[in-house]
Amino acid sequence: MRLFTALDAAQFSLGSMFESNGVALDIFGDKETSDARRRCQPADGDEDAAVLFNMHLGVAGLYMAAYVGSEHMPWCTDTVSALMEAYGAPLSMLDVADASTDTPWGLAKAYVDEVMSFLMENDGWNADGGLGGKEFNRIPFTGDFYYTDSAGNEWNGYTPKNTPYKFKRTKRWQPLLESDGLGYITAQEHVTPHIGITARFFGFDTAENEEAWGSRKLDAPSYRNRHDEIAREVLEASKLAADDPAKQFAISFFDNKATSLLPLMTDYFAQRRDTLSRLEFFKVNVKLQLGIYNGVVLSWREKVRHDAPRPPSVVRNEIGDEIVEAYAGPDNGVQNMTASEWEPYIRTMPHSEYPSASSCLCEAFASALRVWAGTDTIDPPLEQPEEDPLVTFASWSEISEMCGDSRVWAGLHFEESVPAGVELCGGDEMAISIAASIDGLTAGDESVAVFNRDIGELMLRPL
Repeated sequence: MRLFTALDAAQFSLGSMFESNGVALDIFGDKETSDARRRCQPADGDEDAAVLFNMHLGVAGLYMAAYVGSEHMPWCTDTVSALMEAYGAPLSMLDVADASTDTPWGLAKAYVDEVMSFLMENDGWNADGGLGGKEFNRIPFTGDFYYTDSAGNEWNGYTPKNTPYKFKRTKRWQPLLESDGLGYITAQEHVTPHIGITARFFGFDTAENEEAWGSRKLDAPSYRNRHDEIAREVLEASKLAADDPAKQFAISFFDNKATSLLPLMTDYFAQRRDTLSRLEFFKVNVKLQLGIYNGVVLSWREKVRHDAPRPPSVVRNEIGDEIVEAYAGPDNGVQNMTASEWEPYIRTMPHSEYPSASSCLCEAFASALRVWAGTDTIDPPLEQPEEDPLVTFASWSEISEMCGDSRVWAGLHFEESVPAGVELCGGDEMAISIAASIDGLTAGDESVAVFNRDIGELMLRPL
């Protein structure tokens, strides 16, 4: 999500240089740089100039996506390079030293580099492994560091209260064992446990709105004192999904938010391409991505604060020796089996259970689009998969609901965690605040810079 936030912030900055109002600012609210990079508008009635202008924007946008893919997603480099060659836009143009920002590829590269540099230095994710002062052999994104801000708030690292082999603290997260199927078995490490405490929020139009968002907290889950009951509930939910193709599709589809939420949004806007400009798309895209980003950071703090165990740990501990009727894995359907043999439909991610981050960020996604569209209704409804629809979405709320429920059907979450995630990220306050910032930048307001280069010290949010 961090990388998509960077791309969308860079795209917004790029688009701002093509705005016709002549005052739109980039994501940094940098008037001097924006004025220097602003593109001259074609004269009214000059169709040839308008074609070239739009081509310049299209090429810049293409190079921006390609540069992010090739530079920051190395597993995509060969594919991206081949696609760019096919488009007649070779990646080699990005290799030109000091490529002028007057060129579409130079402008694209400059904004990607500036956004990534800003985040690396300021976002608090420890992306370069340097938080805490480590100089050599850094581990990117590790939470294994010590940091104290000027107010005395501390991050001292995260240590799980259980081992993969002993589940003594039954209300706390347990790392699970994972196998590559070839004899290599590893123990999970909690993914970025620090970001809920150290990572910054971005995009709020006022400090008060940001503080209100960051102060949201959840009560401890009530299921902590009824593990036997919830163990049986999660087995039942995954068993029912084994005979429901729509639930199975939802489990797979919503597992990766980049290949579910973003395509749904793209399909929605593709239906409106005759009335929605590319620049407008850039703006709404960064609004919703900032919402998702802030949802991830907020939900991660609550995950670490509550430190709840995942269903496999609870099932094995509570009813592991019982014979149960349960989902028995791919191609096996529902079988009578020892409860300790049960596994969820898909990989249990290496982080604590409560609340569901998926339901939180899917609600943030839905909220951003509700605010933009002015309605919760999707008309015409979106269908997935397109070639043989199994599910239909007639509202953004339906997308949020199925996204969250799919995590219960998969056996990844207990039922209570899904509405908790919705509660945490619910309401439209954040979406309205972020929209005010982005719209303010488009109107030339430097005070609502999303990435403020004078951001100041990294201050922690203690648990």
